[in-house]
Formats: sequence, C-alpha cells, structure tokens
Amino acid sequence: MLIDTHAHLNFRAYDNDREEVIKRCAQKGMAVVNVGAQYETSKSAAALALKNENFYATVGLHPIHAFDEPFDAAAYESLLNPKVVGIGECGLDYWWFKYLKEPYKIVLLHGWGGSKDERFFVWLDEELTKLGHTVLRFNFPETDSPNQEQWLKEIHKQVGYVNGKTLLVGFSLGGVSILRFLEGLDEDAAIAGSYLLGTPSTHMDYPELKDFFKTNFDWQHINTVCKNFNVYSSSNDEVVSAEHGQKLADKLNTKVKSIKDAWHFNLDKLPELLVNINEDVIACEKNLPTIEQVIAKQKEIFLKHIAFAQQHNLALMLHGRNGLEGRDVYAEMLEILKQEKVERAVFHCYGGTLAMAQQIAEAGYLIGIDGPLTFKKKSEELQQIAKEIPLENIVLETDAPYLTPEPHRGERNESIYVEFIAAKVAELKGLSKEEVIEQTWQNAKKLFKI
Repeated sequence: MLIDTHAHLNFRAYDNDREEVIKRCAQKGMAVVNVGAQYETSKSAAALALKNENFYATVGLHPIHAFDEPFDAAAYESLLNPKVVGIGECGLDYWWFKYLKEPYKIVLLHGWGGSKDERFFVWLDEELTKLGHTVLRFNFPETDSPNQEQWLKEIHKQVGYVNGKTLLVGFSLGGVSILRFLEGLDEDAAIAGSYLLGTPSTHMDYPELKDFFKTNFDWQHINTVCKNFNVYSSSNDEVVSAEHGQKLADKLNTKVKSIKDAWHFNLDKLPELLVNINEDVIACEKNLPTIEQVIAKQKEIFLKHIAFAQQHNLALMLHGRNGLEGRDVYAEMLEILKQEKVERAVFHCYGGTLAMAQQIAEAGYLIGIDGPLTFKKKSEELQQIAKEIPLENIVLETDAPYLTPEPHRGERNESIYVEFIAAKVAELKGLSKEEVIEQTWQNAKKLFKI
C-alpha cells in the first residue's frame, strides 16, 4: 500500500477543501499519517485519524514552538487514541538562529493612491536606519486600482521570511494589507509587531477598496501570528474616522493611540510612531532568547517527548534542521536517541549528509524522503542518499502542504503526490515503483506498528 508517512492535512491550508483532498487519498487507496506541530494541530490530526479509514496521526510540539507553549504531557495524553501511532514532530531546529543575529526588519506599506515616498515614511526610514535596522519601502502595483492578490504577492516577494524580528507598518489600505498578510501566514509564523495608521475597517463605499473586504477577516489567526498591535487614529481624520480605529483595536485586543491633528497622516514626521517602535524593539530584544537558551529548551522538550513515547510504546517523528556553523543537528539527535535507548524513530524530511544518513540507518532508524528528491537542481546529495541507503531504512512522505514534488512544484502539496517520490526512489535504485511502494509500506507498518 502507498503511504505518506508525514503530512499536515490537519493544517489550515486545507480548510477550504479538506474533504476533497481526503477523498483523493481514498480513491488512491493509500494511507496517510498526519502530524501535529502544536497542541491544536495535534488535536486535529488525532481527530482526522479517527474519522477516516487508513488515516493515522502523531501528536507533539515542534521544536520551533519551544517558547510558544509548554509541552504538557497530560494534555497530549488526552489526545491518544488507537490511531495515534507516534509522538512528534519533535527534535532540534537550528536553522532560524541566524535571524537572531540580524537587525530588525521594518516594513513600511503605503495606502491606496500613495507611494513608498509618503513623507513620514521617508523620515521614518532615515531614523530607523540610523538606529541600525533594516527598512523596506516599496511601491504596490496598480496603486490607484488596488488588487488584494497583487498587493499580497508583492509583500511576500519583497519581505520574504518573517519572524520575531519583523515589524510591519501600514498606512490606510497598507494597514488592511498587513491584516490580510497576517491572515495568510502559516500556523508556525510569528512576528514582532504591527502598526496600523488610519486603517479602515470597511471599504467605506469606495469601489476601489471592496476587493480587500470581500471576505471576513480571520481574527483568531491574525491574533495568533501577531500578538503586538498598535492602532493609530487622528483626532481630525475626515477620510478614515476614529471609529474605524476603535473597531480594529477591539478585534486586535489593544487600545487606540490618538494622534492630535494628523488629518489622514499626511505628515512630515510622526515622532510618536518612532518612539513606539523603539520601545517595542527594546522590549522584544529583552524577550528574545539567546541561542544557548533555545538549544537548552529544545533539548529539554525533546527529552520529554522521548519519555512520553517510551511510556506509551509509540514511535518518534523527528524534526531536525541545521543552521549553526560547526554543529550537526542530526549527530546531536542521534546521540540523544542512543543515550535514551530509543528503538523506533524516523528522521522526517532528512536534510543531512550521506555519511550521517548511513550512521542513522546503521543505528536502526528510518530516513524520511520528501519532494525535494524530485527537484532538478540542488538535489544531488539527497538523491545519492536515496540511492545508497538501504530501502529497508526509507519511508516516503510529502510534508504537505510544503515541499511539493515535481511535476507539481510551486503548487500546494497533497498526500497523493507521494507517488512521485516513490517513482524517483525506484528510478535511483533501479527497482520498480511497486517494489518501492511495498517495501516502504512494510517499513511504515513496522515503525508505527500499524
């Protein structure tokens, strides 16, 4: 049987068509293991497993969430059911540490009919740059006839990766764009703060703005990925009244900051905004953990997952990602597994070297192979790993909705695409696709005791 041993069909990326995606899996006659990354996604993974034939689940706290919520063993124990077959994804993630050393990235977003050269934006850029921050100012396309999809695409293109050192400043429709941008971020995302100036809460009967208000906002998700909002209204704004600011503040669990006589923020300077940003940066810097603190916390939680898995005789779904020079996260995880005498574990979405993969296989653990195996560029080492590692030590996975394989690269991933990964493994090993599917199914059955 074809099996996708690591998917996230429980994630919000499938909220609009989850049943159709599941139906395609059923038509393929395949099995799927859905994986939790926090308590809520673990809860939904366990529920999906109970509801659907040939669906299974793992529950756990992803290492990047080490400081977002506690790993409460009793809470996770309440999620266990006969179709929960593993604990995780858990492990160590050193990839994002480089961002802890970078300056704050502060993004300035203009409004309808405006440009990046709004006077107070130019002034703010200069002041923030003097303080050593990275400031991004860019023009939205078709600014006089704004389109939500185009504006959000431009934000993603210009801003790229966002994290706890990202601050977003939006004027008027730029503020609405921030809310829509936050609404579309993954569950794992979190930014330092958002500043909304003269931001409307409705289209105010302007046809040009209706595209940005055609659907309701997902306020719960917006407040999840950003917990620090600053809403500014002018005492004499005749374009976007203070009423709009109050409505937004209520939705965002914050208070309105009233700026005297700023009209519609057509200003040379806005000192209050600079003060607030500086205060937030100082507060965030105090709260950001050091690299050493993050590693210690991740290892502490990893050991809790291991103990939990051993207590309930469940496999470990491991996440590892390198990013610290001079350290190999896979070597560190392997050492911990050996010390704790872990018997069943899979290194999901393996991204290490061939030599380390061979050590993992020799220790009796499995390697999860994902969509990048099929990529035409920068996949040589992974392809060598798939070729050299015994098939008995490999399982196939998609990590859907991420890492979509060829020929669907660039689209949202689905579990049915795991078949393309099976075909690539077969090609590399000189086997039939059916042989690969059967052996990896047997591997998964042994790993998860299905």
